[in-house]
Amino acid sequence: MDTAYFLEILQKYREGTASPEEEQFLLASYEAFESQPDIVALLTDAERERLKSTMHAGIMEQIARHEGVPARPRRAWLKAAAAAAVLAGGVATILLWPGKEPAAPAITANQQNIQPEHENNFIALPDGSSVLVSAGSRLQYPASFEGGKREVYLEGKALFTVQQQSSRPFIVHTGALQTTVLGTTFEINAPATGDITVTVLNGRVQVASETTTLGVLSANEQMIYNTASRAHQQLQLATPPQPAWQQQDLLFDDVTLRQAAGLLEERFDVHISIPDETLQQQRFTTTFAREESLEQVLKSICDFNHAAYKKDKENNTIIIYRP
Repeated sequence: MDTAYFLEILQKYREGTASPEEEQFLLASYEAFESQPDIVALLTDAERERLKSTMHAGIMEQIARHEGVPARPRRAWLKAAAAAAVLAGGVATILLWPGKEPAAPAITANQQNIQPEHENNFIALPDGSSVLVSAGSRLQYPASFEGGKREVYLEGKALFTVQQQSSRPFIVHTGALQTTVLGTTFEINAPATGDITVTVLNGRVQVASETTTLGVLSANEQMIYNTASRAHQQLQLATPPQPAWQQQDLLFDDVTLRQAAGLLEERFDVHISIPDETLQQQRFTTTFAREESLEQVLKSICDFNHAAYKKDKENNTIIIYRP
């Protein structure tokens, strides 16, 4: 989902050859017109007004379909896909927070730059890993991971769920520290200034400074690194961490249904089963407000992916299936 793709679909629209899915993509890009002058400049006045008119009609139709859900233009997949269009084995999860000096990315070619402003952004990385990027943070990564390492650069807060690849370590650069995944779910809190905090939800990560390894963290452990003194402390947490920022408005950005289900399981404390492997890999983009219930979120996701869901109350399980 980048500008080049947008232009390709736009050309098909001009020629009358765009598929229904591609027209939906343009529909989802409606809100980008007002905030992205580089895209506006690519259109003639007539094309801009005609496309906006068509998109607006589609938005109203989509909102009308979501009975029982507040009809806010920002709540559906429309705004999420617009942002995505412009921005162009084992599992691990960590929470990360960079320090005073932001990491200088070595990534230059085809670099992806995610900077959510008002809502958390849940994205899929090229290797199948996923990241929940906190609003106001910045994540940089390549369009594809080449060579023997998978490296990303973070300033701010993010929750990583990493696909394990023993031959290619996954490394998160945050200021003076680098966190190497050994098979984990973890959070990093790395503000522009201040301490760097690494919290492990499950699995293990190795934390290192520019010169030495500081330690290995396991589930429910945390390391706090003082960027001024370069001192660090490793803590054992009494209960699993549940950071409040993860409960804010949420943007799913071109993720699979299985990846989205994993995040919803953590957010709503349920188990979600998707027996159909093809359905598991179905990709979508959408936005949800923090106050929306699990039922509202599931209804929207299922409507978009032509699926349905049912509850197994005895096992506290949600089953998503094709009707």
